[in-house]
Amino acid sequence: MQIGGFSIFYILYFVLAVGLSVQLLLDNKTPQSTFAWILALFLIPYAGAVIYLMGGLNWRRRKLVKIRPEEVFGERMKGLLEEQAVQIQNSYSQIGSDISKILTITMKTGNAIVTQDNKLEVFYNGKEKFARLFDDLESAKHSIHMEYFIFRDDEMGSRIMDILVQKANEGVEVRFLLDGAGSRPTFTRKGRRRLKKSRVQFRNFLDPANIVTAWLINYRMHRKIVVIDGKIAYTGGMNLAAEYITGFPRFESWRDTHLRLSEGGAVVLLQSVFIADWINSGGVIDSFGQYIDGMACDKKTERLLPVQILCSGPDSHWFTIHKLFLTMISNANTKVMIQSPYFVPDESIAAAIETAALSGVEVSLMITGRVDKYIPFWVAHTFFEPLLLAGVKIYLYEAGFFHVKTLIIDDIMATVGSCNVDQRSFFLDYELNTVIYDQKTAMQLTTKFEQDLESCRQFTLEDYKAIGRFRRLRNSAFRIAAPLL
Repeated sequence: MQIGGFSIFYILYFVLAVGLSVQLLLDNKTPQSTFAWILALFLIPYAGAVIYLMGGLNWRRRKLVKIRPEEVFGERMKGLLEEQAVQIQNSYSQIGSDISKILTITMKTGNAIVTQDNKLEVFYNGKEKFARLFDDLESAKHSIHMEYFIFRDDEMGSRIMDILVQKANEGVEVRFLLDGAGSRPTFTRKGRRRLKKSRVQFRNFLDPANIVTAWLINYRMHRKIVVIDGKIAYTGGMNLAAEYITGFPRFESWRDTHLRLSEGGAVVLLQSVFIADWINSGGVIDSFGQYIDGMACDKKTERLLPVQILCSGPDSHWFTIHKLFLTMISNANTKVMIQSPYFVPDESIAAAIETAALSGVEVSLMITGRVDKYIPFWVAHTFFEPLLLAGVKIYLYEAGFFHVKTLIIDDIMATVGSCNVDQRSFFLDYELNTVIYDQKTAMQLTTKFEQDLESCRQFTLEDYKAIGRFRRLRNSAFRIAAPLL
């Protein structure tokens, strides 16, 4: 059907594109971003609108989910947050201005309670982490809450399912939450049926098979959380798959970092994040407050290991983890050490790294040199020349796949989590990072960084200049899609 020589579908799309353009203008994005999206809407009919709806909408004015964990912290711990803010202000000279700034911005943007009574262990490979996790799961008495981006139905997955089913049969409350898209190709129908037939409570986050949430497939739950009996928690960069131990089938090994927290207030916060994500996925909880109300974050203890739990997502008001990275890098005085498998930063993070290096701070960046996804690897190279000119040292890890996500500054504090140094993690995915204000842990992570250097090849300015014209053009062309990588 045509009207005045134009297809009705063309007219309808034109009206839609105009409407989305108005929304773009009201979102007040950067002029470059606004112009690029409007061009896409009108020069790439239909596909341009789909891409914008999947990745361009400003969700800070809306909500993708019912409950944001950071909102829960702010509502249920308002008094404690206000008390801690005063304590930080009164201890400004003792804590130091740089750390005080980081504490303040994380509390203001993410309602990030500072818990001090924590016990922390760091794992640097899957063999250590999963051996300990299996023991803790098998010892569970009351509850097991697990949340992962990827669950692979291999020998590792089979053992996990065996434990979960057994514990559920013993009367343990078992809740298992997976990202709807991340685990879709790796978790078999047979495995899903087995869980659904068992007493294990199983949910998908923003399930692409659900007609209501299918269009939100670009917004993923990238967090990794396990909470056992409300007393032990795991979080960090590792998903659930045998490759985190063997590297098989694509790599000879897999390097990653993960945390085990026990006995402290951070465990309660991780529990509350899981509960919020469970409710957001259609799960039912009798009482949210039983997991968080009355939490004592400063119990009398010999341990003093300050930790914050930071959450961020596409509908976060402040993109808290992005603010954390930006503030940590900007406030470093002597050293910045960044580890991330992918490196596709936005302009502010790239500028902060360059500025730190130009100001005399020793900045080191380590990414994977063994590639699982070629496009992000190619795009990373488009950021290298100005970083190298500024004095940043860039290292490509080549002893296997490199999946570590850490940021360490001045050997005094660090963050470990699920967030990559890329725009997808900062602005599109639901992420979780642990911020650790402990020199001993920071030094331990620094030592491991230095050990990782033995498996790296340094990428120099000469290496960049040796990249051919065609490959540079290819890399730059794919950089247009940086916000979606």
